[in-house]
Amino acid sequence: MITALDVLVGHLLGGAVVVEIVFNWPGIGKLMLVGVLKMDFLVVQGTILFAAVVFVLINLLVDVLYGFLDPRIRYGG
Repeated sequence: MITALDVLVGHLLGGAVVVEIVFNWPGIGKLMLVGVLKMDFLVVQGTILFAAVVFVLINLLVDVLYGFLDPRIRYGG
């Protein structure tokens, strides 16, 4: 169940651009698209870096939760 939620977060980050453009919502996806269209590479790099950091932090949180929720899993020695 936790793994499915982890993968879902990645899909939500990827689909943010489409949803924000279709419904005209302000957000990181729309910011990235505007940056691409205006060739503002710092904005594009910043939004991609932010999405990557969020994805990595969610993956880290899922790995830590595995240790608490399933006592059979032990990391390290």
